[in-house]
Amino acid sequence: MKKIILIAAILLGALTKGQAQVLTKRIGQAVKEGYQDVKEAIVQDAKPSGEHTIWDIYAAPKVGLNLSNLPGIDGKVKLGLIAGGYFEVFVAKNIAVDAEIKYSRQGSSGVYRNFTTTDATGNIVIQEHGPYDFKLDYFNMSYLVRWYPWADLPWSFTTGLNTEYIISAHAKLKHGADMNLKKGIYRGDVAIPLGISYEWKQWQLEARYNVFFRKLARSNEAKELMRNARNNMLEVTLGYRIQVL
Repeated sequence: MKKIILIAAILLGALTKGQAQVLTKRIGQAVKEGYQDVKEAIVQDAKPSGEHTIWDIYAAPKVGLNLSNLPGIDGKVKLGLIAGGYFEVFVAKNIAVDAEIKYSRQGSSGVYRNFTTTDATGNIVIQEHGPYDFKLDYFNMSYLVRWYPWADLPWSFTTGLNTEYIISAHAKLKHGADMNLKKGIYRGDVAIPLGISYEWKQWQLEARYNVFFRKLARSNEAKELMRNARNNMLEVTLGYRIQVL
């Protein structure tokens, strides 16, 4: 009886080992084929031009840097990060519409503010405070029209509407307190983007200036510090275009 059990265990072990080897081989082959499919979908033989087929659809992640400041207060230009992606659909041979989402860090640095107070004798005293470093983090949604004016050149021009929603907002006084401005400024902002881009293979280099109009400060405390400040931003991004249809 013991011999029979031992022989059965050996046979079961051999069978299990063989099945495991077959299963491992099949999994490896599936992973290899899946990787190849993904690679072929992402790496395309693109020869961009200014003329496309109607209803072509592209997707593109993008990342870059922006230069921003806050007109209305005397500050320095701030360097920030911008990252996101968009979908693009061609509605004509040389015109596409885009829907884009992205994150951006904006603001201004080296900002000084003068505050008027009265001393113990009733005299008016002007006190200078600063420098402040403004850090504004936004979630952006853009609705754009892209125009390719030349059929044989991959240059395009972009405009539309950019909406921003505040994620966090801080004004840090050098060697001092960090003021949370999120509740003191307007939650949303709107801009008109004006951009130009060039495509090479699947890469797209784009420069875009966003024209803002709205004053940021909403509460009295924020108005005391920010006065008539509004957003102002120039962004330069590098995107990787993938044709999905």
